[in-house]
Amino acid sequence: MNRLLERLKKYTSSFRSEYNVIPEQIFQVIFIMILIIDCIENTSVIYSQAFWLKGMYLFRNLLYLILLFKIAFLSTYKMTELLGIGVVFVIGFACLLGSGDFGFLRFFIIGFAAKNESPRKLTEIFIRIKGIAIVLTLLLWRIGLLSALYYQDDKVGYYNTYGFCHRNVLGANVALVCLAWFYLRYRKLKIQDVVIWAGIGLLTYKLAVSRTSFLVMILTIAGFFFFQKKEEYLTGLSNLRKIILGGFIGILLLSIICTLFYSSDSSVWFFIDKIFTKRFRFANYCFEEYGLSLFGQKLPFVSSIEAQNSQVSKLILDNAYMRALLYYGLIPGTLFLGAYYKAMDLSFKKKDWALLGSLAVFAIYGLSERYMLDVFYQFPLLIACVQYFFRNEECWENEKKPLEHANDIIQWCKRNKRKKDELY
Repeated sequence: MNRLLERLKKYTSSFRSEYNVIPEQIFQVIFIMILIIDCIENTSVIYSQAFWLKGMYLFRNLLYLILLFKIAFLSTYKMTELLGIGVVFVIGFACLLGSGDFGFLRFFIIGFAAKNESPRKLTEIFIRIKGIAIVLTLLLWRIGLLSALYYQDDKVGYYNTYGFCHRNVLGANVALVCLAWFYLRYRKLKIQDVVIWAGIGLLTYKLAVSRTSFLVMILTIAGFFFFQKKEEYLTGLSNLRKIILGGFIGILLLSIICTLFYSSDSSVWFFIDKIFTKRFRFANYCFEEYGLSLFGQKLPFVSSIEAQNSQVSKLILDNAYMRALLYYGLIPGTLFLGAYYKAMDLSFKKKDWALLGSLAVFAIYGLSERYMLDVFYQFPLLIACVQYFFRNEECWENEKKPLEHANDIIQWCKRNKRKKDELY
C-alpha cells in the first residue's frame, strides 16, 4: 500500500511539473516576440510607409489574445487573486475606451500571464533582447538600411537618432540594459562594472545627448555599488523604509504641485522649466485644457518629429505620474501608482534590495520620462507583480483556472436559488 501511495505521489508530482512547463513556454515565446516587436517600434521604420507594419501590429494583437487565453485556461489562481484580476481588467478596459491607449491594460495582461515565471529569467530576456536590438539598430543605421532621422532641439540644434525613432529612446534602452545588468549582478558587483558602464554612459550621452538617460545611468551605477558596499549599515537604519516610501510619495506630490501651480510668468518656474525641459509646462497645459477624468481621455499628443514635419505645435506629457493621472484617468492612474508603492514596500519587507533599487531608479526616472508606465522598459514592477502579488504554488491542488472559479460561482448561485424556491 505504501509503495502504491509513493508511486501515485511521484506520478502526481510529475504531472504537475509537465502541466506547468507548457504555460511557461507559451509565455516566454510570446513575451520574446512582443518584446522584439516593441524593439522594432523603437526604430525609425515606424515613420516609413513599410507595407508590413500593419501586419506586424495585427500579429501582436493575436499574441495578446493568446496571453488572455493562457490566463483564462492555463493559469491557476486563488479566488481572491481572480477577483483582483477581474477588477484590474474592468478598470483597464474602461481606461482603453476612455484614452484609446492600450498601455495600462497591456502592462497587467503581461503581468498576470507571467505568473510563476522566474524573475531572473524575465530580466535575462529583457537584457538580451534589448541589448541585441541596440546593436542591430545601430548597425542597420550604419549600413543605411535604417533612416538617420534628424530633428531640431529648441536650443542646441539638430540631433541624429542613429536609426532610432528618437534620441531619448536610444538613451532609455541603454539605461534599461544598464539597470538590468546591475540588478542581475547586484551581489557580484565589482569596480569593473562601474568603470565599464560609466564609459558606456559617457559614450551614449555623447551620441544621443539624452541628459535624463545619462543621469539615470549614473544614479544606477553609483547607487547600486554604494548600497551594496554599505548594505549592512544602510539596512540597519530605523527610518530607511519611511525614507524610501516617503521619497516616492514626495516625487508624486512634487509632480502634482508643479502641474497645478505652474506659471509661465515666474522666474522660479522658468528655472524649473530649464531643469525639466518644459515637462511641467505641458502637464499644466493638459490639466487646464482637458481637466481630469475617471477612466482616461484622449489627448492630442504631438511628438517632436511630428511637430517638425507638420509644423504643428508639440504636445507631450512625459512626466509619468501626471501621464498616469491625466491620460489614464484618476482611477487607473491611482491603481497603477498604488501598485508601485506596494511593490516598493513588499521589496523592502522581503529585503530584496536589488529589486527595490530598480524600482527606486524608475520612480526617479518617472519625473522626466514615461517609461515608468511601459512594461517593455519597466521590468522591476513586472518582477514585483510575478514575485509578490501572487501566492507561491504551495497548495497546487487548491488552485483553479478562472473558468473553474466561474463555474463554482454559478453552482453556488444555483444552490442558493434552489434554497429560496424551497422556502417559498
